[in-house]
Amino acid sequence: LYYNFNCTMKSRGSSSRSLRSYFSPSSISRRPQRLLPFVVIACLTFFFLLEKQRESLESSEDEQISSALSVPMHLRNAEIEQLAKQQAILAKETVLLAKEAEKLALALKEREEKANSRQLDLSAEKLIGGMQNLAALDINLSGWVKADADVHRRDAVKAAMKHAWKGYERFAWGMDELQPNSRRGKNLFAGLGATIIDSLDTLWIMDLKEEFGRARDWVATEFNLNKPYEASVFETVIRIVGGFIAAYDLSGDRMFVDKCVDLVEKLQPAYRTPTGIPYNIINLQSGGAKNPAWTQQASTLAEFGTQQLEFVALSHHTGDPKYAQQAENVIKYATDPTAHRNRNPPNGGEGLYPMFLNPISGMWTSAKISFGAMGDSFFEYLIKMWVQGGQTEAVKKYRTLFDSAMQGMMNVMVARSSPSNMVYVAEWDRSGLIHKMDHLACFVPGMLALGADGENAEEYVSLAQQLMYTCYQMYARQPSGLAPEMVYFRNGEDMVSGAHHNLLRPETVESLMVLFRKTGDPIFREWGWEIFQAFERHCKTNDGYAGLKDVRLARPQQDDTMQSFFLAETLKYLYLLFDDTSHIAMDEWVFNTEAHPIKIFKRDHSFVN
Repeated sequence: LYYNFNCTMKSRGSSSRSLRSYFSPSSISRRPQRLLPFVVIACLTFFFLLEKQRESLESSEDEQISSALSVPMHLRNAEIEQLAKQQAILAKETVLLAKEAEKLALALKEREEKANSRQLDLSAEKLIGGMQNLAALDINLSGWVKADADVHRRDAVKAAMKHAWKGYERFAWGMDELQPNSRRGKNLFAGLGATIIDSLDTLWIMDLKEEFGRARDWVATEFNLNKPYEASVFETVIRIVGGFIAAYDLSGDRMFVDKCVDLVEKLQPAYRTPTGIPYNIINLQSGGAKNPAWTQQASTLAEFGTQQLEFVALSHHTGDPKYAQQAENVIKYATDPTAHRNRNPPNGGEGLYPMFLNPISGMWTSAKISFGAMGDSFFEYLIKMWVQGGQTEAVKKYRTLFDSAMQGMMNVMVARSSPSNMVYVAEWDRSGLIHKMDHLACFVPGMLALGADGENAEEYVSLAQQLMYTCYQMYARQPSGLAPEMVYFRNGEDMVSGAHHNLLRPETVESLMVLFRKTGDPIFREWGWEIFQAFERHCKTNDGYAGLKDVRLARPQQDDTMQSFFLAETLKYLYLLFDDTSHIAMDEWVFNTEAHPIKIFKRDHSFVN
């Protein structure tokens, strides 16, 4: 070992690397097997010292024989017995040390093999689930394909939207959401009429102009902010602010911008913290802002990191830079390593961020990293801010942050199931990977496809294809044909449902739409049609659509909520999946995390810099 190690060092000496660089922490983290020779040398040294001690003890024993007659026999026997016990303990410790060295060697070997295997898998062009490989598609991955509409399927989705809207208008008009089975409305978003505002752009895109007109008139005359509700800042921004911005960008009606300004001014107290990181909750009437007790008074990564698209667009439309500055300062602070020094990402995951940050102290209060709930849209907005700003030099930092995050995700959090070898994105905390994937994380394939540009394009799209297949399998493997809220991955079982309900979520069909527009592969339309038909079979009611309580059943029971995002996102993405790809073109629009399309424009300045 010493000879091989010495030869290795001599050969490396011919290069520009020094001993210091060879044993630097960054070098060892990439190739931990370099520590193995030292472990073996330590074991051999320990054995050598043990043998020297034994010889010393024997020599000492010989010297004491001459005086043995003056020492009582029972004392000599006790001393010999004590020495034997010490030798036995040392022998056991030596065996244990040798076993630990063997385990370390095996672990290092497995880690290296797994990393090499994963690297090969992510770059391979495999035909999984009927998808075409990238070479066969013969496309420019830095652009977007052109494809005609599948009129029959597109119109079926439009009919579903008309059915859902009709039930909402009849039984829940002006309230946040419809309860389709009890035929009444309920308010969960401060009573701001979330379904109306969430649906504005969907109605416009589907050319349902009469329905849009009635919704527009309600906003103009009935929208009321003076309500004593505690509202989520995040939900208010992505649903209401985003809905107003999109409605203006599509229709040109200035009333939507005026309403948007009124609302964002009401949210201002949430941003009055020492760090500028906003609180999660605000009372729209009193202005009182706070964080929930269950977060230990911390703000949530996905919430404070998912307001930038909307606020930048508002500054663009009003000419007032304060909204953009306010939102971008949040990203600037959160990603500034000098602002808080207790973020400890995993090795190879330096671009990843944990889920909770205290807005008062500015310290991270959690180590857990997730592309599911409470982490997801922070990473999504990094690439979308780059797209929204026209990919100019002013917004290049967002691109850099995104690529760093994706590299961290691929290094640390991408794993494979057994026995089917499906790719998934796990979660991470200090103890290692948590082999769980929320349905929310199925936005990741679409995010990767959106970020596919330049030298990263093939790697990102290849990984997106494999993750897309996994998300489709969340649906296809359930008797109902619809996905559970989250799944666990267990050895020998692939995925198992971890939360059995379905809330009509959009993330999988969102990624199907983006990947179809990126690759043109018809399999993505086929998968989307299967999912839509399952919604029609199991979720449709006489007056709308409802979620399911247990997707593991062939005939599942419905809940009693038609989520506003079903109209804002799920049906919109399905419609655009089957529509002509030039409608709401991907090089002209970027979708916020509630699927509200916002116009792309060239930025020459960004506060994140």
